[in-house]
Amino acid sequence: MSKALKFLTFLFLLVFITTGAFMVLIVNADETSPAWIALLVRNHAIVYAWHLGCWMVLGMFTSYYWDLFNLGRGLESMEALRIGLPLMVSPFVFMPVYNLWLASSSQSYMLFAVIAIQSGFFWQALLTKVAPLDRPTPIPWSVNNNTATRTPRGASNSQGPELG
Repeated sequence: MSKALKFLTFLFLLVFITTGAFMVLIVNADETSPAWIALLVRNHAIVYAWHLGCWMVLGMFTSYYWDLFNLGRGLESMEALRIGLPLMVSPFVFMPVYNLWLASSSQSYMLFAVIAIQSGFFWQALLTKVAPLDRPTPIPWSVNNNTATRTPRGASNSQGPELG
């Protein structure tokens, strides 16, 4: 593992553990808590957004490691550019999770952490849906594509008058 990857891993773990500790302080805060914890409680949405982002990135890294180990390789064969791709698409993966949390009335923080890590793990499903098409997609006009064809406008229809 290169020095850059070690530094990024250290930085990620520092942010992840710090935001997790802040979330524990926020959930357990009361009226007698110090002023800096009360400040965290007032801004809990910012702290939790960072924590959800960390869970999502952890899911992306877990997906990368899963694929790496399934190929029979170890941590020494990690590539920084292969880790960069999930980080580039992370805003597209993060926004639905964050908006789901904002719209929810649930007080369960763990539920959204699980959704965030799952969204991060399956980030590739998002990119497979936006792959360019090689040829136009045929549009089925009926359930049975082999026998039914669409008649062009203006042509007589043997089933009755044209309504359009």
